[in-house]
Amino acid sequence: MDIEETHRKLQVLVIDDSPIILKSISSVLSDTYKVFVLPKPTKIKDVLQKLTPELFLLDYKMPELTGFELVPIIRSFEEHKETPIIFLTSAGTIENISAAFALGACDFIVKPFKPDILREKIARHIVRKKAC
Repeated sequence: MDIEETHRKLQVLVIDDSPIILKSISSVLSDTYKVFVLPKPTKIKDVLQKLTPELFLLDYKMPELTGFELVPIIRSFEEHKETPIIFLTSAGTIENISAAFALGACDFIVKPFKPDILREKIARHIVRKKAC
């Protein structure tokens, strides 16, 4: 890893159909992370051919694809077999939380979120990818 790579901001890809949530998350995280937002989950494959985020922040309930349906698509990319996934959703039922962990999510945040909690959970799970 060279000096430039070491100082590069870690990348977070946020997938949520709410423009307000995307803007809010970006403003909370952009000082620390390079934040990419994806309001249309159906574009995930195209985005992952161009980006290699160190963490995914997924909404659960979206009209075209749910966050749960996105996980196998994300995991189908070799470089994302182990990339941390955190669910951020208002559907914080015990069933949804259990299902998220069963799919391999590393954490779950219920909306409305507290900025400090969001930052703390991302910092706990995000890991810099090694340059090949």
